[in-house]
Amino acid sequence: MTSPSTGPATGPVADLTTLLDQLTGTPDAPAAPATQNAPQPVFHDVDQFVTGYLAQVIERRVASGPTPGINWCPRWWAHPEALSRLYALWRAWETLRVNDPHTGMSIWWRDHLDPHLAVLTGDAGPFARCGPDRHRDPEVLPVEPAPPEVLAQFPDA
Repeated sequence: MTSPSTGPATGPVADLTTLLDQLTGTPDAPAAPATQNAPQPVFHDVDQFVTGYLAQVIERRVASGPTPGINWCPRWWAHPEALSRLYALWRAWETLRVNDPHTGMSIWWRDHLDPHLAVLTGDAGPFARCGPDRHRDPEVLPVEPAPPEVLAQFPDA
């Protein structure tokens, strides 16, 4: 077990650039020009969303020692799966609040937050080995490269 760190991110965080590029597109692509009437996001990044909204509205007991509850990691950003899921939740929240102001938030809770939160905080989720006062670095799944003859079966090979 390791304790939460307040220092610069290391380890798995440094390797997330490629994963996040897959979510947002290529970093070299020019940004779309902003129009004056385009709605601005409420939260400017996933950290603001998690700390300024999600952590404030989610009311769950966090497991600690023998106390039952959800698994949560204070270093949520150090878990690639958690970062990807929380980023997706933030983007869905911003989109639904603008595109469906009447029922979008209900849809977000039901279709986005509830399933992602269940996975993130579940017994097999990325925070399963963490707690409110401890962080354990993520472990990647063991993989072997696929043989060329397997990859050749796909139409985009």
